[in-house]
Amino acid sequence: MRRKSHRLRFQLLHEWMLAHYSPQKAADVGGGKGLLAYLLNQSGWKVTVIDPVAQVLPRTFKNLQKERTTLSFDKRSQVERIDKPFVIDMASDYEILIGLHSHGSNLAIIDACRKYKKNFVLLPCCVIGEPIAIQPDINWLESLVKYAENKGFTVRRDILGFKGQDVVINST
Repeated sequence: MRRKSHRLRFQLLHEWMLAHYSPQKAADVGGGKGLLAYLLNQSGWKVTVIDPVAQVLPRTFKNLQKERTTLSFDKRSQVERIDKPFVIDMASDYEILIGLHSHGSNLAIIDACRKYKKNFVLLPCCVIGEPIAIQPDINWLESLVKYAENKGFTVRRDILGFKGQDVVINST
């Protein structure tokens, strides 16, 4: 498989989400500028970004065909945001929680999904900010899968096909 640039990770996860889920109300935890939320909203979802750092959508981005899309200011302000750190009780209003490189929130997303009987989709990159001690020779992704399984979830893995950590895990 020819791997795509990591800069297309939002677009690749968007396509993966469309292939695996019907549109629903979702929280994009640690969603940054909101590109994934914007793409999903354009596909009939209702996605809110939860991120403590207030950011605005990029003015331009490329789609998977590498065609450039330019967003007007009114479109750039369309993504609903909660500019606060994610806490477990925020999950109650959503059907699914998404974490794409959501530093420090992966375990909280899993805990929130267990508490409120929700599903999660995680594309974790590293242990930055997570409330666990880094252990030598322990794979972060497998640790996260085991954590979710110990919480009662069946976890599926899939590969998105971009350079870097491109394994998405989700509860089924």
